[in-house]
Amino acid sequence: MSDVKEYYDEVPYFSAAFSDCSPVRIHAIARFLGLNPPAPEEARVLEFGCSYGGNILPFAAHNERADVVGIDISSTQVSVGNKIAKDMGIGNFSLMELDILKLDESEAKRLGKFDYIIAHGVYSWVDDSVKEALLRSVKLLLSANGVAYISYNIYPGWKSLDVLRDFMLFASDSQTSGAKKLEISKRELDFLQDYLKFNAQSATDKVYRDSTQLLATQLNFLQNIMKKGNDYYVLHDFLEICNDPTYFYKFAKKLEQNGLYYLLDCSLDDIFRSVLGIYRFDAHIARNYPSRIQKEQMNDFLLNRSFRKSLVIHKERLNGSDDLDIELGMKELSRLNFALNLSDPANEVQKALAEAYPASLNLDDLLQCLDQDAQTTFMQLMEVFATQNVKISASPLKSVRYQMGKSRLKPRVAGYLSYFANTDEPVMLLADGLNLKVGLDRLEASVALKFDGKISLEDIASELSAPNAFEFVSQLENKLIKAYFLEEI
Repeated sequence: MSDVKEYYDEVPYFSAAFSDCSPVRIHAIARFLGLNPPAPEEARVLEFGCSYGGNILPFAAHNERADVVGIDISSTQVSVGNKIAKDMGIGNFSLMELDILKLDESEAKRLGKFDYIIAHGVYSWVDDSVKEALLRSVKLLLSANGVAYISYNIYPGWKSLDVLRDFMLFASDSQTSGAKKLEISKRELDFLQDYLKFNAQSATDKVYRDSTQLLATQLNFLQNIMKKGNDYYVLHDFLEICNDPTYFYKFAKKLEQNGLYYLLDCSLDDIFRSVLGIYRFDAHIARNYPSRIQKEQMNDFLLNRSFRKSLVIHKERLNGSDDLDIELGMKELSRLNFALNLSDPANEVQKALAEAYPASLNLDDLLQCLDQDAQTTFMQLMEVFATQNVKISASPLKSVRYQMGKSRLKPRVAGYLSYFANTDEPVMLLADGLNLKVGLDRLEASVALKFDGKISLEDIASELSAPNAFEFVSQLENKLIKAYFLEEI
């Protein structure tokens, strides 16, 4: 692991937040499925490969009673992340430098059990010995009713991306610096893209021309990522020392061998996109691939999936069964709260959610306020649940406006924002308690600190002494409301 440690110390990974692995979302999904995981507000949360901690720090800032721990092999990122959290005044958060290969039963006993374990962007980017150590550690550290999140690259979708990765590694092979490898790779990818465009227009061999089209499509995908300035993603996915995608069914088998059980994908594709929607194809899969794992693997083949976000629990929770027996109806849906920002609602449930946003509504709220039958309301809410931009939580999400003497910026959020208000180039993403990006620039983060409940919006605007100051402050207030950064006093 020494080479990996040196690489991450040299080229630190920008520490983003990812909503799919938020403990709030994981808890909500598990509750929906009839499980009873610990409430996030008082949970112990662990992240493997935490970088600076940007994926778990927003959660720690919003949940003072939770105990949040991150583990990483990079001493640079661990020390910087701990200092950032200390300066923010967030005391329920700590990072530790640890080689997962050295995490034995004695070390696991010292760390204790965790209710939510996150391993985002780790499993595919380490060798087989570390993969085994990761799953073994999840088994040792996960509490009895806990849920783990493990993401990884998968085949067949990564087969064509592998070609681009191999091309980049070949083109930059003479370089040792990560930054130099990236520079050369970008140049050579431009060259490759030019050739593929030329080939598409001039090649006379149709089979050859068509066979390169997939590579051109994947290259366009990669180029668009780089145009957004996400160099850290390219470095740690395409130029990583190790990037070893697997097939889903092989991953599920590894889980079973380690006493773990695949629950479902955090994207909820297992529920809402479990069939292709064309009878003859779905019937063929149902007839020839009886197990849930086999069906999921077939879908991966047919949909060319390249990435999975698996939720994992202890196999013992099956009580000897091969699979969980889960019913998904009104009772299950009523356990969740939904917040949906939608400009063009298409039905009554969407309209009600759009009007309430950023506050959430649950099924009972909708049944009481809508003049339509329960089954219609249930089906419309299930459609909302299947969308990618809906916020879900087992607890209500409240909309709190700013009013002097009655509401304020949450004090711990103020500490969190202070870092972004005083840092030119933050090493982590600014996110809310659901791990969703909050679009505040440095000036907005600085002005947000004035929302302390002691002065009015007009007073805040007057302190800015700038044209359109009140409009700026009003827009900032809306951003703070939507991020759930305000609380009633």
